Parts: sequence; C-alpha cells; structure tokens
Amino acid sequence: MSTTDKEPIWTVKFILVIIMAMFSGLAAQLTYPLVARFSLTLNPDITLAGTIAGLMSLMSLFVCPFAGLLSDRFSRKRILQVSSICYGAVLLMHALIRTIPGLIILRLLVGVFFSINSVTVVAFSTAFIPPSRIGEGLGYTALANVLAQAAGPAIGLKLVEVSGYPAVFILASVSALLCAIVITILPYREEPVKEKKKFSFNDLFAAEFTGFMLLSALFSGCSGLVATYLAILADQRGIANIALFFTVYSLCMVVFRPYSGRIYDRKGVYFVLIPAIISTSAAMVLIGFGKTLAVMIAAGLFNALGQGAGVPTLQADVIRKLDKNRTGVATSTIQIGQNIGNALAPMAGSFMVKALGYQAMYLTAAGLMTAAGFFLLFLQRFKEIRH
Repeated sequence: MSTTDKEPIWTVKFILVIIMAMFSGLAAQLTYPLVARFSLTLNPDITLAGTIAGLMSLMSLFVCPFAGLLSDRFSRKRILQVSSICYGAVLLMHALIRTIPGLIILRLLVGVFFSINSVTVVAFSTAFIPPSRIGEGLGYTALANVLAQAAGPAIGLKLVEVSGYPAVFILASVSALLCAIVITILPYREEPVKEKKKFSFNDLFAAEFTGFMLLSALFSGCSGLVATYLAILADQRGIANIALFFTVYSLCMVVFRPYSGRIYDRKGVYFVLIPAIISTSAAMVLIGFGKTLAVMIAAGLFNALGQGAGVPTLQADVIRKLDKNRTGVATSTIQIGQNIGNALAPMAGSFMVKALGYQAMYLTAAGLMTAAGFFLLFLQRFKEIRH
C-alpha cells in the first residue's frame, strides 16, 4: 500500500474546510455575474457597467501579493475570520447603495477582502491535508469553488427575479458570515512563527515559480475568453442551448479536479500539466471551428480537463516545494497569474474580435497556450535541474 493510501484525508476537519470554501465561493459567485446588470439600474451606460464589473479583479491583482504576506506573517485563522466578516459587511452594503460612486467604492473594497480571503483559504486549508495528498486535497478544496460557480449565478439570477437585487446581496453577505462561523468552529494549530525578518520581495512573490505563475495566467486567460465571448459566438453562429457547454464543463470539473490531484501526488507535476495544456488548446480549437452544439460540448469536456487539472496542480506544486511558512506567498503567486489572465485576456480578445473575428481569437489562444505553455514548462524544468 502506498503512502497516499495510508494517510486519511476525509476527516471531520477537512469536511468543515470544504464547507468553509463553499461558503466563501458562494459569497462571490452569487453576486459577481450580476454586478454589471445592477450597475445598469443606477446608470444605463454599458461601458461604465463593464468597468465596474471588472474592478474587483483589478483590485485583487494588486492586493494578492500582500494577502500572501499577511497569511505568512500573521494568524491565518484570525485573518480569515476578520476578512470574512468584513467581506460580508461590504456585500451587505450593496443592498443599500444607490449611487455609482458608492458602488465603485464598494467594488474596490470587495476586491480587497475577496483577495485576502481567497489566498488565505487555500493556505489555511493545507493544514488539514496530509503532505503526501496535497494535490488531491487542494483539488477537493478547489472543487468547492466549482460547485459554487455552478450554483451561485443560477441562485442569484432567480432571486433577483423573485425578490430583487438587495435580497441577493443579503444572501451573499450571510454566506460570507457563515464562512467566518465555520472558521471559528475549526480547531487549528498555528504553525510556529519564525523570528521576524525584514520585509523583502520574496515575501510578496515566489520568483522561482514565475514560469508557473505565467502558465496559470494562460489557463485563466483561456477560461476568461470562454466566459466572456462564448455565448455571443453561439448567437452569431446560431447554436442553441449553449448553456449545456457550461453544464458539461461543471460536471466534468467535479471528476477531473480531485482525480488530477491524485495523479499529481503519485506521478508528479508534468504528468498532469502536459495533458492539461494539450486539452485546453484543443478546447480553444474546437470553439474556434465549432458550428454545432455537439462540437461545443466536446470543447467543454476538453476545457474542463485542462482547467480542472492545470491551475490546482500548479497551486499544489508550488505549495509543496516552498517552505511551510511561505504557503501564503505560494498561493498568491499562482493567484496573481490567474488575476492577470482574467483581467487582460477578455480585453485583448475584444481587440482581436474587432480586427479578425471570433475564430481567429480562439485559434490564437490555442496557439499561444501550446507554444508558450510548453516553453514555460521547459524553462521551469530547466531551472529545477540546475538547482
């Protein structure tokens, strides 16, 4: 029997960690898809609405490195309690706001607390996962966010129809506060803090994993192009029921995330990342050429295999290879890449769509994912061999 089979992962504490991650994810996913529409009720300018919707990701990009620093220097449990309560309070204030300047301030604050919360949740979770099963454990933790992505927008949209926007923001606030309650219940022994050292760049960013950070940006950038433009592309090509793409994507993610974690734990990072890069590229090619729903559903399967395996494996590998007292910066390094991809890819894609069309945009994404992805893997492997 292997070491991974001997160390139990499904303890009561780990189940509470999954529940905590689910509440944290729901707080974001209930409201994030509705922000632009809510903004339009205050001001009918679509450009302004899109800008406001992107403020959270933009602020997260700047806050993310400092979130990792906080997680490594202070009590992770206390940080999560405070950030979840503040997150809930800011979401609750959305139910009262009636002006665009006020909404802009709230979205910036949401970006701050969301970034701190999402980084610290991952770092905090590692304390409840056996070291030999870190890939599988983080896969399950990430799966909680996938389930939140699948359920949150649908619940939010339905609640808006029934009770209006304030009810959605109140429910999101309750979800963040429930996250804080679960954190309080969880028994947690803090890692012994080493002697305080002077602040350095290494406290903000794990430079030795720049290649993996950029690879996470590629994965997230492809995901952002799908989330932003797939529905518009389907309308243009007359493909009905494109929502099935996201259904298949979500269902496959449920399977692929923990399974890819097991492969990583037993075989290593490259056994997962190479198929993940190929699968994501294949998904972009299928979307680029796809004219039928069947092709798009196949693209959803390939995209889930790539996204479901790629980013969690990158996260697990950086956490495993860095010292325990740098788990926060390990988490934030990969999330910086995700924020870059989420923020820049849809913007760059809009220029390409105007100039060359949707097919060229997705095929370019496939080419970039393949060429740059394997180049970054080669650089990271070369660096590991040298050291």
